[in-house]
Amino acid sequence: MDCSIPSPVSKHDHRIDTNDIVQNFLFIWLDPKIDEFNDDYLNSIKQLRQTVNTIEIFCDTEECIDYISELQNETSFLIISSALYQMVVPLIHNMTQLYSIYVFCRKEEKYEDWTKHWSKVKGIFSDITSICDSIYECARQCDEDSIAISAVSSLNQIEPSFMYTKLFKEIILEINFDEKKEINDLAEYAREKYKGNCTHLEIIDEFAQEYQ
Repeated sequence: MDCSIPSPVSKHDHRIDTNDIVQNFLFIWLDPKIDEFNDDYLNSIKQLRQTVNTIEIFCDTEECIDYISELQNETSFLIISSALYQMVVPLIHNMTQLYSIYVFCRKEEKYEDWTKHWSKVKGIFSDITSICDSIYECARQCDEDSIAISAVSSLNQIEPSFMYTKLFKEIILEINFDEKKEINDLAEYAREKYKGNCTHLEIIDEFAQEYQ
């Protein structure tokens, strides 16, 4: 890769993992002038590692775009230099793999109006600390969204008949029966219906016992 830095930045050689952070997302940094031996860069990486799970460093624009487009099971956050911002953002903004974008620029006011047209752009940032703060909030929201989706997905995978039985029990328990015979008749009908299904029969027995 052709980069104006002491040694080439490779997306494989410079992938940084932090095992103590469990968020299922990664952070991508695109800047053609990244100097991996610069103290500011090293300090920035150190701060980012306290927030994100994985960091990918790119100085080649096409390689970065290809990488984002090929992501399948990861959600990404991108920090991009102001020099590339206006060219790259329109190309990647609608990619579902990309959750949010952060523009790193020393002159914030220069691009403020332009950023309003792109909802994933969280702002123009002049220091890495502000970016970390914003990423932390977005990452937390992303995690919450993922947990909610996962919970709904898991619920949809539960055996339908088991779900219906549980709902049936909850509804029946709200009914006030005046006669014990009605309870026994209902329990017998349910036992016949779910004959051979131990899980369902246990629920039916529990229901019958509560109204004895």
